[in-house]
Amino acid sequence: MSFIILLVSCDAEDKYVDIPLQDKSGKIVIEGNVTDEDGPYEIKVSRSINAMSNTDNYPVVSNAKVTLNDNHGQTEELVYDSADKVYKTQNFHTSPGDTYTLTVTVDGVSYKATSTMPEFVQLDSLEQETMKILGEDIIMVVPTFTDPSTPGNKYVFKSQTGRLRPIEYEVVSDQSKNGETISAPIMSNYKLKKNDTVLVELQSVDQPIYNYFKVLPNSSAENNPGDIIPSNPPSNISNGALGYFSAHTSSTQFIIIN
Repeated sequence: MSFIILLVSCDAEDKYVDIPLQDKSGKIVIEGNVTDEDGPYEIKVSRSINAMSNTDNYPVVSNAKVTLNDNHGQTEELVYDSADKVYKTQNFHTSPGDTYTLTVTVDGVSYKATSTMPEFVQLDSLEQETMKILGEDIIMVVPTFTDPSTPGNKYVFKSQTGRLRPIEYEVVSDQSKNGETISAPIMSNYKLKKNDTVLVELQSVDQPIYNYFKVLPNSSAENNPGDIIPSNPPSNISNGALGYFSAHTSSTQFIIIN
């Protein structure tokens, strides 16, 4: 039964993507999100490092020009926050269904990404289940939500167990359960135990972001966007930049393992 449940998060058309490690050091890396929640929204600009480097300290780019605009003519240039080392909006507003364009210019070279924010989908509940996998009892967190009736919806689960463990990402689509209630167990890299707190965010995303995070677990041992740079997942940013720009809705809950 557990194998059947796990199939919920798989698409028939999805195929494993083998991405060889490459030396992409020095390339521009952009990581940013706008959501249906209130800002400020943050964009991080840095440079990649060699795949074999024994560090996760990526050189921050603090002299970029970063702008956001939408399909209604709203536009804003973001301000660099030297304390947080990110570019932040001041008065930018968002709404599901709108399309957002991010433009980052570094040393005269412009990088652009466009993302459309899907409709909001509520994370209904989080439950814990114990499943036997390869003869071992494994505690899993199982989010449940109701997919809208329109087909083609894509989702990213962003989860974290405690504050000191890396963020993990998993993708789910509605291909096999369009318009139905979907329960998809989260396959954590960590063995959950009693009193662990697990924070789960359901992001409703567009196709390019789904593609990015689908490849991400194959590209990074810890599934952390800051650690995937050498593997080069399919970015939605132009001109050879790495990373992603996502416009998505957000619904978050937490559970304490008992």
